[in-house]
Amino acid sequence: MMKLTRIVCLSFAFALLAAAGAVQAGEEKTFKVIMNAYDTNIPELNVEGVTVKNIRAFNVLNEPETIAVHKGSKVKITIENKSPISEGFSIDEYGIQEVIKAGETKTVSFTADKAGAFTIWCQLHPKNVHLPGTLNVLD
Repeated sequence: MMKLTRIVCLSFAFALLAAAGAVQAGEEKTFKVIMNAYDTNIPELNVEGVTVKNIRAFNVLNEPETIAVHKGSKVKITIENKSPISEGFSIDEYGIQEVIKAGETKTVSFTADKAGAFTIWCQLHPKNVHLPGTLNVLD
């Protein structure tokens, strides 16, 4: 009886360890990122006695700006471009470089196998137009 109990306990412990490893290795994180364009026109601005006229600010922002996952996670990001023009979605360290046309939605998938903070940026436009985001891969 003692031998049977030991075998059952060891089998149970092995099954738990195997299941825990499978969950961690197969963990999938899904995100939706929306690219929104903000086009602001200010006809006149007076700051400290200096007047500036016809100011236009056009910025694109990924919402959310930051994505966090654990190292080893399978990551799936669906990107929806609500900007009136094509936008880029790049994470250099993971070899991701997509072009998403206005109104288009694309999905990128990868395994987060490098820990660190990585910039998500638009390779099509100057960095002051498309504000960068961050992919945080935690150990």
